[in-house]
Amino acid sequence: MEQMIRKTSFNVILLAALIAMTCQHALGQIPTGTPRTDEPVRLNTTADIIIYLVLPLTVIVLGIFWWFFYKKPKNEREKEKADKN
Repeated sequence: MEQMIRKTSFNVILLAALIAMTCQHALGQIPTGTPRTDEPVRLNTTADIIIYLVLPLTVIVLGIFWWFFYKKPKNEREKEKADKN
């Protein structure tokens, strides 16, 4: 059974690598009709500040709070239940 799981996981990894190598060129292209700029992001407008600074930082902070106040205590409660049984 273990050998079958190992072989299946190897095949999945091999397939994913093959797909990544064959699709790399197609995924790297910019669609036609899309404006392209090679300039760095300039934080001159309020919208740029919100999109590039505030939103990512908010997601990171909420993820940390979610981990410490929900996920971590839940895991500890499950460990305590397993220890009692």
